[in-house]
Amino acid sequence: MLARFLSIKCKAYGLTDTGRCRDHNEDNIRLNHDYALFILADGMGGHQAGEVASKMAADIVEAALIQHADSNTASKNDVEFSEVSATTTAVEKTNIKINQTNKDRGLKDGKGMGTTIVGCWYLPEKKMSVIFNVGDSRIYSYFKQELTQISTDHSLLQLWKDKCFEGAKPSANILTKALGPYAEVAPDVTLHPAKKGEKLLLCSDGLTTMISDEKILDMLIKYENNPNKIPEQLIIEANLAGGEDNISVIIIEFS
Repeated sequence: MLARFLSIKCKAYGLTDTGRCRDHNEDNIRLNHDYALFILADGMGGHQAGEVASKMAADIVEAALIQHADSNTASKNDVEFSEVSATTTAVEKTNIKINQTNKDRGLKDGKGMGTTIVGCWYLPEKKMSVIFNVGDSRIYSYFKQELTQISTDHSLLQLWKDKCFEGAKPSANILTKALGPYAEVAPDVTLHPAKKGEKLLLCSDGLTTMISDEKILDMLIKYENNPNKIPEQLIIEANLAGGEDNISVIIIEFS
């Protein structure tokens, strides 16, 4: 019975890389161990400053969730999980701010800078993580040598898969949701129970378009006992496969 009350700790390692084909890095990662908050954003827009959008996303969401955690609103025994609504609000407000920046530059909806976002906010008292995403940056669960994608891509390719591969296969990089292009966006925000021995992998599409899930799984198994090496090794593999985009990886270990 006592095992139920043992704490589950987490530690994260992350790395971002420009890749082999881009002249600058539009990705942004955030590892905040004090609040067990981990964020990855993949900016888009090229000369429209995708790196600004991704930094805005990481900065604003991180600040909002820290403020919520430090406020009296967040309760250790809160069965309603106010952190879920706080995360949803933080991402939605971030989208509005990036979109307004585009409008201030005289750009119409659908134009200008934007970014994906994926994140994990671990709540140790509740042994749950708030998982959130917009776009096609992903979060996977690695547990007992099995890899499972627990986020859903917001892309035309994913819609095509959902419709049982109807019609011509769309390009992999056309998003149906992102932060910035439009004034409204609905993020996916869910709860994920923490398990000892589980690892969560957050990554930009610069990884998943270069190497398969099977290759990712092979690397996770190979470096299972050295999680600090996983981000670098996955980035090396993506670059060996061509490195066509910026590559960002965060690995979170629960123990």
